[in-house]
Amino acid sequence: MKRHVLRGSNSPLIFIILIFLFFSPLNSQEAEIILPEVTTYLPSSVERKIVLTAEMLEAEHIESLSQVIERCGIQNLSYGAYGLESKPSIRGFTDETVRVVIDGICVNNAQYGTFDFSAIDISAIEKIEIIRGGFTEGVEDEGAVGGVIYITTKKTDLKNTLSVEEAAKTFFNLNLPLDSVFQKLLFSGKIGEQTFFNSGLACNYAQNLFLYINDKNVLSQRKDSQVLDGQGNLAVTHYFKNGNNISFSDLFYAGNKHIPGTMYSQTPGLQRDINNNVLISLSNPAVVNLFNLKNSISWQYNNRYYRENTKAIYSDESIHYINTIKYTGTADFYSLAGGRIQQLIGISADYTFLDSTNDGKHNQLSGVGKETFKFTPGGGWTFSLPLAVKFCFNDNNCNFAFVPKAGLSLELSKVQFTFDVYRMVQFPNMDDLFWEGSGFHGNPNLKPESGWGADLGFALRNCPFDASVTVFSNYYKDKIQWGSGTTQNISSAFYLGVDFSLGAQFWNGLLEIDVNGEYLYNRLLDESSPHTYGKRIMWTPDFVCSLVFGLNFELAKIRLSAEYTGNRYTENMNLYKLDPYLLVNLAAEGAPIKGKFTPFLKLDNLLNWNYQAIDEYPMPGISLTVGARYKFF
Repeated sequence: MKRHVLRGSNSPLIFIILIFLFFSPLNSQEAEIILPEVTTYLPSSVERKIVLTAEMLEAEHIESLSQVIERCGIQNLSYGAYGLESKPSIRGFTDETVRVVIDGICVNNAQYGTFDFSAIDISAIEKIEIIRGGFTEGVEDEGAVGGVIYITTKKTDLKNTLSVEEAAKTFFNLNLPLDSVFQKLLFSGKIGEQTFFNSGLACNYAQNLFLYINDKNVLSQRKDSQVLDGQGNLAVTHYFKNGNNISFSDLFYAGNKHIPGTMYSQTPGLQRDINNNVLISLSNPAVVNLFNLKNSISWQYNNRYYRENTKAIYSDESIHYINTIKYTGTADFYSLAGGRIQQLIGISADYTFLDSTNDGKHNQLSGVGKETFKFTPGGGWTFSLPLAVKFCFNDNNCNFAFVPKAGLSLELSKVQFTFDVYRMVQFPNMDDLFWEGSGFHGNPNLKPESGWGADLGFALRNCPFDASVTVFSNYYKDKIQWGSGTTQNISSAFYLGVDFSLGAQFWNGLLEIDVNGEYLYNRLLDESSPHTYGKRIMWTPDFVCSLVFGLNFELAKIRLSAEYTGNRYTENMNLYKLDPYLLVNLAAEGAPIKGKFTPFLKLDNLLNWNYQAIDEYPMPGISLTVGARYKFF
C-alpha cells in the first residue's frame, strides 16, 4: 500500500508568532497588573454544567480524561486499560458529536472527528466543565450534538512551585507484580514581575497485563496491550496594563501503543501517535469597561502510524498526517443596559491539510460564526438566544447549516427552572467521506446528520444541597453509519431521557457527596429496515450513574466512588446485550509530611468486576496504585 508522506514545515508557526508580536502592546515595561473592577447584573446561565476543579481531580487521583467521564456519570466506551482507546457517549450520542474545547479552541480531529483522551495530562488542567446536550451558550465553536467538554489549563501561579510525583500500579498478576509506572514533574510560578510560567512533563509505562475471565469461563491474561507514552505542557502568560495579557501554550503528546484485538484475536496491532497543539492568545478583559475581547490562533498537528499485525512479516500499514491552522475570536459585551443584557459574538475559521494512506490528500476549510444574546428583564427571568452559521468545504463537497437555539430561565431564591430548544447538525468527517482500505470505502455524497432537541430542567440552589433534574428529548436523522462496506445516512431515531445531579457538603466540608447520572430511552425509526425499526440503538445503556463520597480529615483525604453502567445491546437488532457493571474505586492521600511529602494510594474496581465496555474487549479487574508527591518549594 502506498504511503503519502508530508514533509514538515515551521512556516505556519513562524507566521502565527509574527502576527501576535505585531499586535501585542509595546509599552510593557510601564505596565502594571491591575484587574478591572466591573459591577454588572449578569444574566444567569441557562445551560447546565458539571464542573470539576483541579483540587477535585487531584484529591481523587484521576488518571486520565476517560476516568473523568466515568466519574461524571457518563458512558465511557473503552477498549482496554491505560492509554488504549476510549470514547465518551453523552445522551446516547457518539464521541464525534461531543466537542472538546481546550482554552477556547475546539480540538476535535478533522479526520475522524474525535479527540485523543490520552493527549493531555490531568495535572495540566485547572477546570473541566461538561455540558450534556446540544444547547450551548458559548461562542468558541459550534457543533455539539451530544455535548461539550470545556477544558481550561493552568496558566498562572503567584508562587514558584516545583514538585515531582511517582506512582506504580499492580493488577495483582503474579506473572508481573509491578505492571505500570507513572512519573510527573511540575513547575510553575513567576519568571518576571508580570510574567507567569506553568509547565509539566509526564512519562508513563503500562504493560496492561491484567487477568480476566473469558467467555468460556477460563482465567486468561490480557496480552499485546503495552503502552509507553508521555505528555508535556507549557504555558507562558504576560500581563500588561488593566489585565490585558498575551499567552503562549503548547500541549504535546507522544505514544507508542500495542493495540490488542478482541479477546480471541491473534493479530495485535501497533499505533504510534504524536500530537502537538500550539496556541497563542491575546486577551483584553475590559475594553472601555464594556466588553471582553479575545483572539487566538492555534496550530494543531496530529501524526498517527498504524500497523495492523506486528507479528506478520507483511502487514497493512498506514500513516496519517493532519495539520490544522485555526483562528478563534470572541467578544463578550457584558455591560449593556446596566448589565441586564449580555451579547457574545464569536467567529472561528480553520484550514486543515490531510495526508493519509487511506484517505489520500485533501484540503478542508471550515468555520462558524455564532452569537448569543442574553437578556434579564428582572424578576429572575433570563432569555438566551444562541444563533450559529457553520460551513465546511473539502474538495467538491460543501456543507452549510444554520443552527438556531433558544432558552429561558427563571431563577428564584431557592429554585431555578430552565427550558431550551435547539437544532443539532453534524457534518461528515474526512474518514466518512474519503476512506479506502480494509474492505471499506467512504462516501463523498453523505448528507449532514441533523435533528432537534429540547430540555426542561429544575434545580435547587442555595440550599443545604444543590440538585438538578433535566428531562430531554431529541429527534435525529441521517445518522452516518459504516455498513455494507461503506458509510451511509441510514437511520433516524428518537431519544427521551433524564439527567440528574446532586451535590452536598456536611459538617463544614468533612463529608462531600456528588451524584451524576442519566436515564435514556431511545428507538430507531427507519421503517425501511424492519429488523431494527423500533429497537434500541446499539451500545447505548438504559442507565448510567456515578456516586462519589469524599471525607476530608485533618490527616487524610478519602474518596470512595461507584460508577454503574446498565444494559447495552451489541447490535441494532437487539438480539445480544452486555451485562451491566458496577465499578467501585477508592482514593486516599495523607496530609503532607512537613508540608512537602504527600503519600497516596488508589484502588480501582474494588469488587474485581469482570466486565466489558465494548463486546469482546475485556477490561481490567482490581488494581492498586501507590504513589507519592514531593513538593520542593
